[in-house]
Amino acid sequence: MRASANVIKFNSYGDIKWNSEFENLAVDITKKWKDTATCLNLIVDHFYDSILDKSFYKSITGIPLFKTLVNDSEDLISPKFQTLQVLKMVRKEGCNMNIIFMLNADQTIRLLKFSDKHRLLDSRTKFMLLHDRRLFTKQYHTLWTKIINVVFIRKYRFKELYELSTVPYPAPIKGVLITLRLDLWNKRKFQKQTDLYRDKVSNLQGNSLKVVTFNYIPSAIKNMLTNENDENSGYNKGLEIEVLNSLSSVMNFIPFIYEPMNWRTEKWGKKQIDGTLSGLLGEASSARADLVLGNLHYSPYHLNILDLSIPYNTECLTFLTFESKTDNSWKTLILPFKLNMWVGVLITLLVGGFLFYVFATAHKHIEDSHNMNKLINNTNTNKELNKQDSVLAKLKSTIKNIFNTLKNKFKNTKINKQQKFEINYMKNTNLNKYINKDVTGLYLFEDIENSILYTYGMLIAISLPKVPSGWAIRILTGWWWIYCLLVAVAYKASMTAILANPDTRITIDTLEDLADSNVDCGGWGEQSKEFFMTSLDRTGQRVGQKFQEVYDVDKAIDRVSKGQFAYYDNIHFLRYVKGLQNTKTQEQNSQLINGTLNSTSNGDFTLHIMSNCIVNVPISIGLQKNSPIKPAVDRFLIRVIEAGLVKKWLTDVMLDTIALEKLQQTEEVKALMDLKKLYGAFVVLVAGYILSIVTLLLEISYWYGVVKKDPLFDEYFLSCYYAQQKN
Repeated sequence: MRASANVIKFNSYGDIKWNSEFENLAVDITKKWKDTATCLNLIVDHFYDSILDKSFYKSITGIPLFKTLVNDSEDLISPKFQTLQVLKMVRKEGCNMNIIFMLNADQTIRLLKFSDKHRLLDSRTKFMLLHDRRLFTKQYHTLWTKIINVVFIRKYRFKELYELSTVPYPAPIKGVLITLRLDLWNKRKFQKQTDLYRDKVSNLQGNSLKVVTFNYIPSAIKNMLTNENDENSGYNKGLEIEVLNSLSSVMNFIPFIYEPMNWRTEKWGKKQIDGTLSGLLGEASSARADLVLGNLHYSPYHLNILDLSIPYNTECLTFLTFESKTDNSWKTLILPFKLNMWVGVLITLLVGGFLFYVFATAHKHIEDSHNMNKLINNTNTNKELNKQDSVLAKLKSTIKNIFNTLKNKFKNTKINKQQKFEINYMKNTNLNKYINKDVTGLYLFEDIENSILYTYGMLIAISLPKVPSGWAIRILTGWWWIYCLLVAVAYKASMTAILANPDTRITIDTLEDLADSNVDCGGWGEQSKEFFMTSLDRTGQRVGQKFQEVYDVDKAIDRVSKGQFAYYDNIHFLRYVKGLQNTKTQEQNSQLINGTLNSTSNGDFTLHIMSNCIVNVPISIGLQKNSPIKPAVDRFLIRVIEAGLVKKWLTDVMLDTIALEKLQQTEEVKALMDLKKLYGAFVVLVAGYILSIVTLLLEISYWYGVVKKDPLFDEYFLSCYYAQQKN
């Protein structure tokens, strides 16, 4: 009775007899899609749930079934939790057949809008719906350019006849949407036996597809000499343009290429105040463009806005930096060794000099003891031989000393301190004649400062003035010469390589270098900044913290040329920008020579592309969200990739840039000495002069301020004074 009441309410669908006919129609249609079905998503209201009986469910035996019973009051623009979970499960399982039978067409269209927005039901699968004029109003026309594998069921009034129709894709919808009849069904028979779900995207029958792009290397290059009325907006060259031309030939469509509004400033697009997007992505999100050419990265950011084809290429994303003009020629003498090597050489020099001093001191002590013993023995022998003479001499000496003492006592004179040192000096001098006569060569290392000086001299291949006499020092000297030989050869070889090769360029070539530098960096849009901020690498996060969103590429490149910025983009675009900027710099140099340079300047730094790739990102062609042509585009791109056409087209696009790079290359002359490479020698020489002059001035000051004011100083007896100072 409830079903009957519903039938009476919706009088246009006939009486109860129609119910069995509709079920028979559903059963007959099932035979046309059953063989290709992976699973069935059935969404019905209570009315159609009562109509579809055992015959229908028996016809789909063996096919996995997901069934959703919708209440008449449920708003499917925001379905309840149970319905949402079923839709997610249908998407996960990959069901390719959707049957939606609901009397309320508003519920049907709101469900399809919700599914299109959140990608719950795959719009490229098969659909079966009830025909209703409310589905075809103008505001829903975009939806029917995405859901094209659809069959509408309509019953003729007052006739036992059903019409099966579909959307007229690929023909464009102009004004009013009129469905295209597929077949008629009456009394368990189809009139034409037409394939209800034929392929509509492999051949687009010469219809036009809107393609949005802008001038960007290497995807699309605009010929600036073309007229504004050109049908392709002047885009006849570029990697993605070549892909588009081949795609249009295979799929039989005519591309209509246009540029988004304000593309020079908007480019890929920015978020507006109302939440919409401008630029390239805005055209795709609003479904105004069928294809998007813009070197789009296969990333979650883009996938949330539009569909992406399978990646056709992989590009290196890196930074455009600059070469530092810091001149390190003054450090030429220290460049052959690194800091740790210099520390090792210095420590070895100090330790070696100290060892020479220790060995010399020990050897001198041994020689002094030996000579003293010989002197004592000789003295005792002479005493025994000349005992009588010595007694008489002592007596005479004693009498003379007593007489002199008494004489000096009466004259009240005293022996001053200077005379005592003179006497001691004479005694020590006479004694040294006997003690030091066999220790020749030890004077080189007797003092610690001389020891280090001569040790340093051997290190730089300066021979000793005399070979030391001690065997311990001689052995140490031999091994020290071997060490000096190895260090000197290594230093000379490294120095030769430095002088023979071009000057080392100081560049930023790694992400760590960029993170540690005080140079700001940036790239286009928030997606680039988000990539670094969400990086799992600590270095990438440090770069992300100072990463700036760039919306004016020309100003960013100018900042790079001034040594203030590092710009992030694909390596092909950076090569093009680098060549263009270098050309401007050369023109400015010519104008400077000719005296015609204006006040503006592009900067003085040479541009440099970071050698390390930050990431190798897949590149795809963009399509509007839930685009029906994506499978066909993917199939064709696979053929293009396997044929190697992408590499060939990319090479053709970059030919101009490669030629420009070759013209700008300057061959460095190697193994040619110039004054600049010898700056280090002059720096050391000047430093030596300055230190020598300062030391001389200090010595003069010490001579007049300290030495000459000493009461013991005697300019006629300096040797005695210095001996006294030493003791």
